[in-house]
Amino acid sequence: MKQPGEEERFLVARAGDHLMVPFQCETCHFRNIYQRDPVRMLSDEEALDFIRDANIDAFWGREESTVSSNLREGIRMEKTMKRLGMPSATPPMGPYPLEDVFGMKMAVAILDRSLDPGLYEENVQWDTFRRLRSAGTNISQAGCGGLSDRVGAFESNKLWISKVVTHQFWFGRFMLGVHKRVGTVRRPDKDFPIDVMHAIDAILEHEWLKCVGIGDQKRVAEMGAWFLGGFCTGLRGEEMPLIELAGTANSLKHLRDAESYFVFVISGRTKGNRLAGAKFGVPCVFITEGTHLRPGRWVERLVNVLHKSGRRGGRLFERRLKPTKLMEYEHDFFKVIEKVQSTTDLITDDVDVREAYGILRSLRRSVTAHARNMGVPKDLINAINRWRKEANSSTGAPRLDMDEVYAELDALIPLMLRYSRAL
Repeated sequence: MKQPGEEERFLVARAGDHLMVPFQCETCHFRNIYQRDPVRMLSDEEALDFIRDANIDAFWGREESTVSSNLREGIRMEKTMKRLGMPSATPPMGPYPLEDVFGMKMAVAILDRSLDPGLYEENVQWDTFRRLRSAGTNISQAGCGGLSDRVGAFESNKLWISKVVTHQFWFGRFMLGVHKRVGTVRRPDKDFPIDVMHAIDAILEHEWLKCVGIGDQKRVAEMGAWFLGGFCTGLRGEEMPLIELAGTANSLKHLRDAESYFVFVISGRTKGNRLAGAKFGVPCVFITEGTHLRPGRWVERLVNVLHKSGRRGGRLFERRLKPTKLMEYEHDFFKVIEKVQSTTDLITDDVDVREAYGILRSLRRSVTAHARNMGVPKDLINAINRWRKEANSSTGAPRLDMDEVYAELDALIPLMLRYSRAL
């Protein structure tokens, strides 16, 4: 929110801005890009507007107090030069070559991208449209003359001289100014207490008993496995569609063992075994001992429904799109939470469920908080995330502590079962 006196913030330039960052007017930038003068046509006028906005954003990469202080010191410096009869200490401020040496074309593209409609806000957020800078950098470096000589190298560390405009000083100030202007909107998914998980289990159990047809059973079982299974294994929303049907179904044989458990089989690169189609398994007890959640029952129900429908392979959570997208499950996910809100007092009426909670992180945040409340050691919580370290490793050699390096993934199953059992 703007403070009194800041009504023109990010709207106008200030005295001395041109002494903080290189400057050319929009007409000069236009000539550098188009190699001609602008004319009265809509596209030229829009381009000039974008160029002016980019210039102002670059100026506002530094605060007004910094700019004014720099201007005062610059004036003081020139007074000294004049008194002593020395030439000006201020270097020439132009002219610049008749080409886009600032990166104004990329700046215009980024500003235009920032005006795209957003998912939750009127426009896309900083973390979305700033990716265009990375794309422009990568494409430019891949092109002819994007990178020059290598300065130095030691083993895999290399330093290159970049000729890409997105690495120019002006462009860095522009990106800083844009970021300061639009800010960063954080939308952390709210977690819910364990009582909400038990309410979800009870609501879905009631719906399961009233199901008519395999379609209704599939929908209810999906949500039961998603909520209870995802909660007890600590998986994130984007990891749930990576669960394989065949490997998970094969793991149900362990439900008859003395240590009754199942395994969510994840399609991730690991150094564990690959029996029964498994890449890496996140094991989970059939019933937790802490608060008696029943993830195994819902996973078993979902597998049985899918087998009845004739599906034996693919993903456990699979609908129309290939690959499965989270948006296909969002509506059902929120409907379940809204039922908890409407039938219990666990979620107050003033909470906008679809704004406060999220399919990506709410379950993960909830189980982490619950695990701490149940006294689960930190090493158990961290062990659940170990497969992510391996899957995200570009070299196949994850950066793990020494004791983790020598631990086979399958040997971690008892450790990871201790995690879900404690819930």
